[in-house]
Amino acid sequence: MLWIMESVVSINATLTIDAITADALPIFAHSARTFRKVSVTGGKTFEGYGNIILKDPGLALLTLKQLQANSGKPLADISSMTQATMLLGIEKAKRLPLGHPQLETTLSGYALAGYTRTACRAFHAAFQAWDWAYIKNDHAPEEVMLATLLHDVAEMSLWVNAPDKMHQFRKLMLKDHLPTDEAQYIAFGNSLEHFSREIAAHWQLPGLVNDALRPENASNPRVRGVMLAIQLSRTTERGWYWEKAERILPEIAEYLDAPLDEVVPHIHFNAVRAALEAPFYKVRHAATLLPMLPGGEYLSVEEEFPEAEAEIEAEARAQSAIDVEAQPQKPAQSTVSPPKTEATTSSIAATAVAAPAKTGDKPPEKTIPTADSPAAPPMVAPPPLIKKPTTQVCLIPQKDAYEDALRALHKGIGKMDLNELMRNALHGMHDGIGLNRVVFTLLTKNPNKLVSRYIVGSDNDPIFSRFEIKLDKPHLFTRLLEKQVSLWINDDNRAKFWPLVPESIKVLIKTNSFFAMSIFVHDKPVGLFYADRRSIDCQLDEIAYKQFRQTCQLVAKGMANLTK
Repeated sequence: MLWIMESVVSINATLTIDAITADALPIFAHSARTFRKVSVTGGKTFEGYGNIILKDPGLALLTLKQLQANSGKPLADISSMTQATMLLGIEKAKRLPLGHPQLETTLSGYALAGYTRTACRAFHAAFQAWDWAYIKNDHAPEEVMLATLLHDVAEMSLWVNAPDKMHQFRKLMLKDHLPTDEAQYIAFGNSLEHFSREIAAHWQLPGLVNDALRPENASNPRVRGVMLAIQLSRTTERGWYWEKAERILPEIAEYLDAPLDEVVPHIHFNAVRAALEAPFYKVRHAATLLPMLPGGEYLSVEEEFPEAEAEIEAEARAQSAIDVEAQPQKPAQSTVSPPKTEATTSSIAATAVAAPAKTGDKPPEKTIPTADSPAAPPMVAPPPLIKKPTTQVCLIPQKDAYEDALRALHKGIGKMDLNELMRNALHGMHDGIGLNRVVFTLLTKNPNKLVSRYIVGSDNDPIFSRFEIKLDKPHLFTRLLEKQVSLWINDDNRAKFWPLVPESIKVLIKTNSFFAMSIFVHDKPVGLFYADRRSIDCQLDEIAYKQFRQTCQLVAKGMANLTK
C-alpha cells in the first residue's frame, strides 16, 4: 500500500505475465501495406523489410518470435532486422504480416491512442539511440535501435491487454502528479521495467534488450545510450523546454562527448527526422512540440485527459489573481521572444523536410544547421499556469511481503545465485519494508569506488541508475567499509554525520535521511546497501531500520556461502 498526502491508497494486485501477454501486440496497417510493396528483386528486399520492421514494435516482436519458432534457439546474436528476415528466408519474411491482428481494427478509444502514443515514443527513442550509436562508432547500431524500440514492451502489452490499468497509471502520473515509479505500483502492483524484463526473459529476446532493462547496467555505454534515449523520449512527449527535459540534455552531451550547444540542435534534428520517417503514427510527435514555448507542457495532459481543461483554466485564473495582488503593474506584452533554440529548430525542420533520411541509412555527416539559419517569428506566450508540486508518495510496509522475502533468503542460503539473492533482498526492502529506493553497490578496485549493481525504485532515471561512490578520499562511506556496520542518518545524528557525506551523493539523492550498511564476506568488504524513502516527507523509522539490517545480514551470509 501507499501513503499519499495523509491518505492510504491500495496497490492493485500484481498482474501475471500470462495476463499481460494474452493477446499479441498488433501491427500497424501501414506496415502491412508497405510490406506488400517491397520488391523481391534487385537485392534490397531484406533491407526493405528490415526498415519497415524497425518502425513497428509489434512487427519487430512478431519477427523475433517467428525466427525463434523456426530455429528453436535464443535470439542473443540477432543484431538487425535485415539479418532476422534473411534468416527467415524470403518466402516466410514476406508473409510475416499476413493474418496478424492490425492495430486499427483491434483497439479503440484510449487503448488505441495509448498504444499509438507509446509506439511513436518508442520509435523516437530508437531513432535517437541509433544515431548516437553511429556517432560513437558502435559495431551494430541497429541492435541498439531494436533494444530501444522494445524497451517499453510491457507498456505496449498493457495497452492491449489491460488498457484500464494503463489509463489509471497515466492519470496518476500526469493529473495527480505522482512519481512515475509509485504510480506504477498503484496501477500494476509492480514496475513496468519489471514486467518488461519478465516478457524479455519469457520470449528470450536479444541480449541487449534484456541488459537495457536493468538499471544496474547503466555504466555499460550501449545500455546507457538506450536509457538516455528512453528518458529523452518520455520527457519530450510533454515538451522540450521544461525542467525534466532540460535536465537530461547535459547527460546526453556528456555521453556523446560533445558541447551542449551542438548536441541540442542535433537532437532536435533527429526528432524531426524520426517524425518524417514514421508519419503513420496518428498522434502528436515530439518534433511538433519543438516550436512550443516553455510552460506549454500542460497541453499534452489536456489532450490526453480533456476533463483537466477546466482545472487548468481555474488554476490560470487563480495564478493571475495572485500575480495582480503580489506584484507591481508592468507594461503588457502580447508576444515574447522564442527560446534560443527556436532559430535552430526552424532550420532543422527545413533541412529535414528537404532531405528525409531512411532508417537504414547512416546519419549524414553534418546534421547540425549553420549559425546563419533564419530565426523563427515571435510566438504568443501561453497563459500563466500554477506549477503543481509533485505529490509525495510513501510506501506503506507490507508485512507479508517482507516475511516472504525473509523466508526465501533463509531457505536460499547456499542454494541461490547472486541474482536471485539480490532479487529477494530488494523485493523485501522495497515492497516489504517500504523503502522507495534501494541500491546494492559493489566494491571495485580499479578505480577504487562503489558502483551500483542492483537497483529498485530508480524510476528509470539514468542519472540515479549510475549511483556510485568514489573512495579516493576519506568520507562517511570509506568509514563504513572499515567493518560490517550499518548507519541510519536521522534528526538525532544528522549534525554529526551529514558533513561526512560526499557532495556528489547529496546532489544525487536529494534527501537528507537514509540507511546504509556495508557487506563483508570472509572479513573483507565487497559492497554496500543504500536505501531511502526518496522524500524528506516520508520518514524512516526504527522498525524499518532493524528490518533493513536483518535483510543485509542475510545477504552477507548468502554471499559468503557463494564463495565456498
